[in-house]
Amino acid sequence: MSSEAVAEVIINDFIAAIRPNFDYVLTDTAFSACLLTLLVVLFAFSTQESRRRLVFRLNVLAIIVALALGIFSSLVSGRAILDPFNQVSKGIYIASVVFAVFPPVLYDSILLTRIFALYPVSNTPRATLLKIFAFPFCVKCARVIVLSFGVNDYVSSQLSTASLEQEQAAAWFRNSYMVSEWTMQIADNMYSVSIFLYNLHIRTSSVKRG
Repeated sequence: MSSEAVAEVIINDFIAAIRPNFDYVLTDTAFSACLLTLLVVLFAFSTQESRRRLVFRLNVLAIIVALALGIFSSLVSGRAILDPFNQVSKGIYIASVVFAVFPPVLYDSILLTRIFALYPVSNTPRATLLKIFAFPFCVKCARVIVLSFGVNDYVSSQLSTASLEQEQAAAWFRNSYMVSEWTMQIADNMYSVSIFLYNLHIRTSSVKRG
């Protein structure tokens, strides 16, 4: 085999090796830029009164958490491209995993607050609020517990960052903890959406009759 052919094979293998991480960096950069723009717009078009509301602060927190995920993910993927034989520490990689799997619980909790528009705390009996929010609260607690077990099982199975990355696909898509979390997330979202749409339909119908 000629030297040109050997060089071409080496270059092709290198490109194939870094391409997944390169795609991650591009995706993270694009989404992080969008989130940063959204954060600026959120502050620019809000008033002092709206900034005092809990939903505004929760939305800001959600954007910041998503930006942190983008930073950690870009750091892990960028280091894998620039220095593949000296990747980030296991702690940084675990932090990227934590910011990837736990925030959806936060986001779903923020979306759940829209139900308070239909059931104001000041006007709704405590028993009614308990009946409505007991199920999603229990599900979210169960999701956090399951995610904690899943992340612990994943990070304790390997000693190095490279080993964790190699086992990533099998760990996430075949891990019983993660499958359970995804199932509970679907049930959680379906419940919240159903409650909101049903009550919105009831109130809209009563307005039209009036």
